[in-house]
This record gives sequence, C-alpha cells and structure tokens, in this order.
Amino acid sequence: MNIDLKTTDTRLLALLGDAALRAGDRALAEQFYRAVLAIAPRASHIHARLGMALVPDPLNGINLDVLMSVENDASPVFVSHGLATWLKTHSFLGDQRFMELAARHAHLLPLANWHWNLQTVLWALRQVQGLEGDFVELGVFRGHTTLFCAEYLGFAGWSKRWWLYDTFAGVPEDQLDPGWAKNNALAYNPSTFTFEEVRDRFAHIPNIEVIKGRAPEILDERAPAAISFIHMDLNNATAEIAALDKLFDRLTPGGIIVFDDYVWVTAQAQYRAEKAWFGERGLVVMELPTGQGVFVKGPSQAA
Repeated sequence: MNIDLKTTDTRLLALLGDAALRAGDRALAEQFYRAVLAIAPRASHIHARLGMALVPDPLNGINLDVLMSVENDASPVFVSHGLATWLKTHSFLGDQRFMELAARHAHLLPLANWHWNLQTVLWALRQVQGLEGDFVELGVFRGHTTLFCAEYLGFAGWSKRWWLYDTFAGVPEDQLDPGWAKNNALAYNPSTFTFEEVRDRFAHIPNIEVIKGRAPEILDERAPAAISFIHMDLNNATAEIAALDKLFDRLTPGGIIVFDDYVWVTAQAQYRAEKAWFGERGLVVMELPTGQGVFVKGPSQAA
C-alpha cells in the first residue's frame, strides 16, 4: 500500500483502518493506523486503534464502538480491554520507549492495550527498587508483563533477582474457580506456549529465573527469603491465598503486591477470598479500574 501522507485526510485513513479492523484484516488496519500516526504521533485514539490491530482481542469490536462513541466529544481518548479513559493525561503516549516496548511485546497477551496496567506495575517496581528483597511473579503466562518491565527498567543491571513461577500447563483442575474454566481454555490456553519458550525469552536477563512448578507447593522448594514486590496472577483463589500465607511475612515493609485480577468480573472468587484474607488482618487492598488491586505493606503488618 502506497499512501501519500501529504494529501490524505487522516480521518479517512482512520475510517479505512476501522473498516479493515472490523473485516478482520488486522495487518491492513495496522498500515492505515500507522500512516495516521506518522502525521499525528500523539493521537491517543489512533494508538488505541493500533493496539487493537496488533492483538486479536475478542472485545476489539466493542472497544472500537466505545472509542468511536466518545472520541468526537471528549479528547484524548484511550480504550483497552475493559477500560475506557477520556479527558485524562495519557503520559505513556509521550514515552517513546514505553510505547515501543508495549507494541513489541503486545503479541504475548490476548488482550489489547495493556498500557494502564503496565504503568501500575512500573510504578510499584520503582517504589520498591531501594528496598531489601527480590521480586516474585506468580503466574507468568508468556512472560509479557515482566519482560516489558524488565527491559524498560534495565533490570539486568539491578542488584535483585526476579523469580517467575508457573505450571506452564494452565490452572490445575482442582484449583479452577467458577468463571475461569473458559478463560483458561481459550485466552490462556497452555497448549499455545511452553516452559522452554518462556525460559528462553528471558535468557538475555541473567537475574531473572523462570521456574516450572505448581503454587503453592513450589514455594516450599524455591523462594526468596526476602521479597519487595509480588505480582499475583495465578487466576485462582486457592493458590493465591496459599501463596499469601507462605510469602506475606517475607514481604519487606514498604513492599508492594499487585493483584492482576482483583476486580475483574471473572475473578470474583479471588476478590472475595483476598478481601477477606486482608480484612481479617485489618488491611485493605486498593481497587483499580484497570482490574488490578494494589497493596503496600506497612512497617508493622504481619500475617
């Protein structure tokens, strides 16, 4: 496709991209959207469209409908899987490295436009950089979040280790919560990736270790003595509560837990169990519209 950027109306290019996206031709849609961004590189509504073109998210049709319903009356607009924002500062759009890495690794997730979620995790990692303790991720999938953050932050040069745990075979049948069986079989189908693939994806970052095993049992075999950050993404209440029981005392004061699924509708079993677990201790997890939950450990909080 040869587009004359000097004479082409960006609105027309966006409409052509939208038509291609709705027709299922994501590669053609990507070309149209990139042509618009060559003219208007900070156009949030086009970046959101590009993200939909990069990832075959089942909600892309709905996401595009939502975006189009507000973009003419409220700007800037950005729509991701389950989250639409407008009249907000999208600071990541002005961060070239953030945007380049987000696009480069987008194919590792089945959900489009994970920018706000990644921004939450980056904030947490920066907050705890100077604290004692390693990082832990429970539930790795293809390694998307950790890979993005590690490359963005230059984690290979940090004096910490990052321990990544996953069964690499999906959620065990005896741990599946109601509502997750379909997600586990479709979006997070373990047959689409392997332990070896994920391990090799991190080979260039020597202080990240990918560990195959079932939580919580694997934590009895290999886990850091001190932890400053946990990314909890096991997609089931049983394993996440058991992991909290084992690791919470190891979390350094000031350490942070980011729950990936905390307020997603499909994760209600996790939400109820974790809210009760923290509530019994007089603690509260902050709920975010990204679907995440964030907890910061105080100086005197123990399990």
